[in-house]
Amino acid sequence: MSQGANQGAIALVPSDRPILRPSEALRPLRILLITPKGHKEEASSQKALFSMAIGVLVSITPPQHTLELVDELFGDPIDFNQPYDLVGITTRTMNVNRAYAIADQFRQRGIPVVLGGVHVSFNYAEAKPHADAIVCGEAEHLWSQVLQDVADGCLRPRYDASDFPPVNEVPPLHYARIFAASKREQVDARKSIPIYMTRGCPYTCAFCVTPNFTGRLYRIQSPETIRAQIEEAKRVFFKPSRYGKTPWFMFTDENLGVNKQRTWEILEILAECDIKFSSFISINFLEDPKTVDLLVRAGCLMALVGFESVNQATLKAYNKGRTNSAQRYAEIITTCRKAGLNIQGNFMTNPAIDTYEDMQATEDFVRANRLMMPIYSIITPYPGTQLYREYKEKGLIVDEDWDKYTAHNLVVRCDNYDPLEYQLRYLNHFLGMYAWPAIVTRVAFNRNKLVNLVTSILFRRNLQDQIVSVKSGLRRPLQQTRYIAEPVASEREVTAD
Repeated sequence: MSQGANQGAIALVPSDRPILRPSEALRPLRILLITPKGHKEEASSQKALFSMAIGVLVSITPPQHTLELVDELFGDPIDFNQPYDLVGITTRTMNVNRAYAIADQFRQRGIPVVLGGVHVSFNYAEAKPHADAIVCGEAEHLWSQVLQDVADGCLRPRYDASDFPPVNEVPPLHYARIFAASKREQVDARKSIPIYMTRGCPYTCAFCVTPNFTGRLYRIQSPETIRAQIEEAKRVFFKPSRYGKTPWFMFTDENLGVNKQRTWEILEILAECDIKFSSFISINFLEDPKTVDLLVRAGCLMALVGFESVNQATLKAYNKGRTNSAQRYAEIITTCRKAGLNIQGNFMTNPAIDTYEDMQATEDFVRANRLMMPIYSIITPYPGTQLYREYKEKGLIVDEDWDKYTAHNLVVRCDNYDPLEYQLRYLNHFLGMYAWPAIVTRVAFNRNKLVNLVTSILFRRNLQDQIVSVKSGLRRPLQQTRYIAEPVASEREVTAD
């Protein structure tokens, strides 16, 4: 498309941006919004019905524009021959190569493409050849400008959230419009509906991109807005069935539990909404009996907790050893289970400090404590994180094939072990957490047995497929020249909540 078309007819503000006209003054646009599937992205039992980034864009797009959603995670086909006015593609590191390929095909047909999302926000130079425009950061206050520039034929190469007012209030999702634009059908109680109560996180965890993308500003939606969204989502997305009459929501908040009083207010509202949900929450909140009781009464199926490790030396390396321990973790899990709250643990292995014995100890801990739907990952330095900067500077990143950045592939130095062996050991211990005896005891000792059973079986199948994929060479880690690197700050000072 011509970047200069009609530009002379538009009055410019001092920042050299066209003056924003009323949204209804724009010509109607036909817009396609795409969620790509990475070439090595695994199937997931926690697959969201739609990308939250896409959901926000749908919700803030003026009504005269026609919207269509394509989600490759669900196998939606892309018709490259439709006369779209704009194609918007959201990116994560693990799917960005596929995003570039899709963008290239549309641009070859003369259709303008805007790329946004976490990965391209921190890799503008890499993404620029594949798009007419790159959106960096939160899109709420710049999306109207993008749409006007598309309508006027004068897209700018870059739209940076830092050049616009800060997003102090996050918009509610328009579930009816999202449902109408997507190809999803209504779901039963076995599938989750995504929603968020809050955005941002005040903590600065080295391996988390949130502080540098959505920022440390913690924004909370009002109780009335939360209630209204839940009711609309239930009406348009959920259908009661023999699997249950209560819908399951997946909270996508970076950290639901930051302000205890506000968290209690949210949970009081949720308790009136007749839903089940899963959410990430800091472990220190689960030591408070009132919070646990409110979570149970509000319908929390499971709380995802970032345990990281059960090895005390590793916890000390992550600056968590002073307050955390495997014994403390076990006590909290037991207390929460007695109160009726399932705990979903998140663990990580790091080849610089974790041994095969540590992997075995992690598997043993998960099985002994009957954790619901445990998650295990290999430390992965994502672009945009403090960890990435530190590892890059130290030469500890050995593979920047973004397709492998799923948190299940070894992409960092592995000096103490053969990389292929370490990768397979990790996957086999992860699979051990979903061995049939582990699944049986997990289902028997936790509430919400149907969700527990279904998700466990799906995880098991997925892990078996991953092991086959690694052994066949489809995602085998790179061989490395062995050397012993100096410890880096990220291995001593990583903090997480």
